[in-house]
Amino acid sequence: MAKVTISEKQSGLRDRLKTLMDKKNLKSSEIARITGRSEGTISELLRDKKAFSDKLLNVIYDSLKDYMGEDNLVSTRQKNKIWNIIQAGKKMSDMRLIVGNTGVGKSTVLRKFAEENECCWYIKIDRKEMTWNSFLFRLATEMGIKLDRNRKRFSTSFLLDQIILMIEEKADLNPQVLIDESEVAKNSFYKEFKNLRTATEGLLSIVIAGITDVMNKIGKIAGLECRTYKTANGYAYRWYPTKENSNQYTTFARRISIFRIDNVSTDDIADFCRAKGIVNEAVVKLACARWWNYEEPDKAFKRAERMGIRLSNITVEEFEVL
Repeated sequence: MAKVTISEKQSGLRDRLKTLMDKKNLKSSEIARITGRSEGTISELLRDKKAFSDKLLNVIYDSLKDYMGEDNLVSTRQKNKIWNIIQAGKKMSDMRLIVGNTGVGKSTVLRKFAEENECCWYIKIDRKEMTWNSFLFRLATEMGIKLDRNRKRFSTSFLLDQIILMIEEKADLNPQVLIDESEVAKNSFYKEFKNLRTATEGLLSIVIAGITDVMNKIGKIAGLECRTYKTANGYAYRWYPTKENSNQYTTFARRISIFRIDNVSTDDIADFCRAKGIVNEAVVKLACARWWNYEEPDKAFKRAERMGIRLSNITVEEFEVL
């Protein structure tokens, strides 16, 4: 049988994949689900049974970025602010809500912070329905809690107990959970979340990130609304009651500190492009006119890399085809 020759890119992805599976205690079937590929494809990749095209390798890698945490973090005023909010939350062991429009850098910063900080676990809410039980299972897996592989399901109370025990053991390391894309979670998720917060208050930092709708969801559940007022340093956000009587979620919600991230300006886009190595000011000007967030340039720069276009030498004509 002829020996399969694999590329350096494929061997690198294979090694990162094996490290990820070991670190997160993931099976090949779970990698297949995350990437949208078949189990057979993942098995062939892991065992060097087949040479794959660069295009397919790129797709698999992009699907796993949320789990690998390997984004290169370009310093921007939005990303710096998000980083500082998360960092302060980890020290304070409190609960924080970060809201901002799509593409301001929330996901990139959350993933990178989790990768670089001990006892910090990143969870992205699945756009398919994520139950409270499945969230706890994902969190327990992310935390490295050893679960019996032969069992198909674990009770919610069992998972919560195991998570609380781990948090108590790691208390001196300021454990933290970062929850991304929380806007897709249903109201029932936030109601259940109260139980985790109550059981770990003072021990666990919780950061929830999403669009502004998350703030409205939590407020509606708790009978509160978030109002904005101006301060000497900008703006602050506080909860105020909308109903005469409180409910069991009111106190829980009022303990959530809210932080809003500014929209991306044309100056921000210009700074971002220059930080990526673009020196052609005509290209920078076009970028400022075309993009209003960091998500689109990130995608465009990845396409440039795959097309062999060097950002330091990029021309207006090359920019137009990205």
